[in-house]
Amino acid sequence: MIRTSKDERIKFNADYPADTDFSAFARLLQSKWRDKKGYPQGKLGNYLERSFAETTKSNFLTVNIRNLVTVEIENIRKNGGLISTPRIWDNMLSSQPLCFNLFGELCLDLNLATNVFKKLFPDKIEKVNEIKFEFSPGRGDSKYIGDHSAFDVFIKYSRGNISGFIGMEVKYAESLREETVDKANKNFKERYENLTIDCGIFLADSIKYLRKPPLSQIWRDHLLAIATKQDYDEGFFVFLFPSKNAQCQNAIDDYSKYLFSKNFETNCFYPMNLEKIIEAISAKTSAEWINELKERYLGEY
Repeated sequence: MIRTSKDERIKFNADYPADTDFSAFARLLQSKWRDKKGYPQGKLGNYLERSFAETTKSNFLTVNIRNLVTVEIENIRKNGGLISTPRIWDNMLSSQPLCFNLFGELCLDLNLATNVFKKLFPDKIEKVNEIKFEFSPGRGDSKYIGDHSAFDVFIKYSRGNISGFIGMEVKYAESLREETVDKANKNFKERYENLTIDCGIFLADSIKYLRKPPLSQIWRDHLLAIATKQDYDEGFFVFLFPSKNAQCQNAIDDYSKYLFSKNFETNCFYPMNLEKIIEAISAKTSAEWINELKERYLGEY
């Protein structure tokens, strides 16, 4: 269990009573990193002062990523996607900036992306062809799951003549309790139930558990990946989170109880720790941004 000192949290203006142990740790990390950089503070230590954040785009680690985010925000909005502003600019704790900081340079260097994902999935991936952010194959389309869910990151890959994808949900400090029972019920679609039964991946009578937080969001994104497989030869869903985020780990453990098989080839579901993918990137590049990433998000130097 991760514990932080209240005195240290107060020192860096990172004391927030509603935090879990991990989110308190993560908030303090972001606050320390901001302070070390000399960036002006917003309402809490993990926030950048808004005008500074929007002008400099300092929530992102490299010039390449900053330019990419500017372009991607416009593209995502044109395609009906959701980008929360000013949160993406000023909230360093948000998982959306993490997506770009983690995969932005890989998106711009597909050779590096290929090397990283071949290390992670050597039997699956021969070449990474494209990386997209906040991607859905069809928002609101009943061909998929009929809602506006999207993958945080979407990786298209190939292996010989095989086309494949990885649909990824990225969490950092979230507890998966951000969605209330009422909101989960309101978001529920009949398509979820039909697909859950028809795909043969879930145990019987599991829907009444899957439709409630903290499992509901995992379930929706997993269903989106299952539905997206119709467009590819293969594909799977990766739920990415820090190993020390106990709330995410507990939810994954609980969610896995409702899967018919534990084999990700069969169930299309692959939980992965943030540390693992950062380690894979570190093995393939010595660029300074990966060291910044480790320090900022993991507290490693």
